Amino acid sequence: MTSLAESVLRGALSDRGSFQLSPIKAIELAAAKIPGAVSLAQGIPSFRTPQAIKDYVTEQMRLGLTDKYSLTTGLTELREEISSSLSKEGLRYDPDSEILVTAGSIEGITASLLANTQAGDEVLLPSPTYASYLGAIGVARCIPKFFELDEENNFDFQIERIARAITPRTKVLLYCSPNNPTGTLFSEENTRALIALADQHDLTVLIDEVYKDFYYTADKHFTPCSIPEARDRVIRVCSFSKAYAMTGWRVGFLHSAKHRVSPIVKYHDAMVTCAPVISQYAAIAALRFCDDYLREFKDEFKRRRDFTIERLDCMSHALDYQLPKATYFVFPRVKDLVPMARDSTRLAYDILEKSKLALVPGIAFGPSGEQHLRISYGREWEDLREGLTRLEEYFNRSLGERRRIEREAPSKKPTRSKPLMRSLAQLVLGSAAKFWVHRNRPTVVAIAGIRGKTVIKRSIVESLRSWCAARGSVLSYNTELGLPLSILNVPLLSVSRSSPFKEKLALLTRIVSQSFSKTKKPEVLVLEYGVESATDAKRLSLIAKPDWLVIAPLGDADPGLDVEGIREGVLELVRALPADRVLWPAEDAWIAASGLMLDAKNALHLPPTDDGSSTTGAVGESAHRGLAAGKRLCQLLGLSHH
Repeated sequence: MTSLAESVLRGALSDRGSFQLSPIKAIELAAAKIPGAVSLAQGIPSFRTPQAIKDYVTEQMRLGLTDKYSLTTGLTELREEISSSLSKEGLRYDPDSEILVTAGSIEGITASLLANTQAGDEVLLPSPTYASYLGAIGVARCIPKFFELDEENNFDFQIERIARAITPRTKVLLYCSPNNPTGTLFSEENTRALIALADQHDLTVLIDEVYKDFYYTADKHFTPCSIPEARDRVIRVCSFSKAYAMTGWRVGFLHSAKHRVSPIVKYHDAMVTCAPVISQYAAIAALRFCDDYLREFKDEFKRRRDFTIERLDCMSHALDYQLPKATYFVFPRVKDLVPMARDSTRLAYDILEKSKLALVPGIAFGPSGEQHLRISYGREWEDLREGLTRLEEYFNRSLGERRRIEREAPSKKPTRSKPLMRSLAQLVLGSAAKFWVHRNRPTVVAIAGIRGKTVIKRSIVESLRSWCAARGSVLSYNTELGLPLSILNVPLLSVSRSSPFKEKLALLTRIVSQSFSKTKKPEVLVLEYGVESATDAKRLSLIAKPDWLVIAPLGDADPGLDVEGIREGVLELVRALPADRVLWPAEDAWIAASGLMLDAKNALHLPPTDDGSSTTGAVGESAHRGLAAGKRLCQLLGLSHH
């Protein structure tokens, strides 16, 4: 990926004088100077270190066992415990030569980079990815080379993008699994393909699995270390910090083949001599006595995740998110309606200044992290509740102020419907999209409403993909310009009015090429319709007439939106379809009061709680509605055998 952001990051790491503090730590320091500030920035779990660990360490101190250095590679007793723990995962590593105890995971990563690269080598890493990797790459005097994750597929790998990013200077592939900041579980299929690609190009694979114990799905963690042919290529780094609430103890470990570990030990010795011995005894206690604590921590983080995304559903006028399936982070995308949305650093510090809330700007995690914010739901409940309340209030004020300024701004030019170039672009795009639809005859599922359209769309697509070729809108593109781009599957990326002519020409060439493309099998398109009036509904329907309509909740009056106009637009879409082709939110107060004659079988209900009240349960409200809509569409389209 080549971009201004990547160039800045490269420049920052190419010169020792430009080396900078992690943006995560920087905003934490800024927040510490503001009385009453709440931080959901740094990934510090709120739990205390389990008492069993502290009791064990106290006993070792009493016996005088914590006062002196251990072997550089770590206490023999700890390495044997780690080896035994790895064997439960089906992994076999010699505790004497293939396991190294480190002063936290980032020290292990830094030592591994120093041992496997030379100054000027490229380190390949996904975007978005953990911000502190850039510091480790800088210490090794290497250059970060980013490949973009597939946001619409829950930030999974796209192997083609990785392959395009590899050059003769690429030596190491570094990534976090599950991913920080996105909470992604990388699929086994793509992980195996990634290892095959690394083997083809003789790359060292350095994988950080510090969040492997925090899964919120039934998926089983898949590590590339379990691939026999990858054993000599993969260096795996783990930590006790997150799993056992031991961030302050600074202890972790890495394991790999002997010929990989041996050179790493030299750099580890030069940097820290050995991990803190008292912390190594704490790690022994964690492995021996704390499995129950680990389960408790995971269950509690899952409750906080569910609460967080329920609150994010209430901010769908300002952002959308991918459901995090692991870690304790969520990485929402800020919508363009929000001032400073495309400058996440300015936005994060504006939120800190005006709302006393610290969040991490998305650009800290790589070029494609721009226009996102990272939220940690691993913090105390009180901070989590208060922080999300402050964030919602910030967006409401920001959007309300923007709407007020737009209403009061005097017109500088005679009013006309649209600028000529915009009208021409809409004509070209609309024609190309209509031609593609006519040529390929997809089934079009439209989503319209106020709250959570993007999340509903993603959940529907996830449900349908098991049964048919389904894809959704590109990000949240849903207007007369955006809907055709979504149909043609062409993101705008960074192309704008000021972009070079060749970039605009490349975009136009791709649009024309896509309009003539032919799908191998019939597709289901799940598209957001950004209707703000009945006229909008008619115009978007001319581009792609919906076969089915899923209504997002209409009862919430989000600030900064023309709620009545949106409702009129949705009604126009409803009137154009038979009643049994409309899926609708059963609990929506406005729909209940509207008198619409909708099919009761297509009502989308939220699951009940134990006390019988409606709730979102394991995932957010919008995700639940999307999953329910996907299940119902499978039945209506004859796709499910259940």
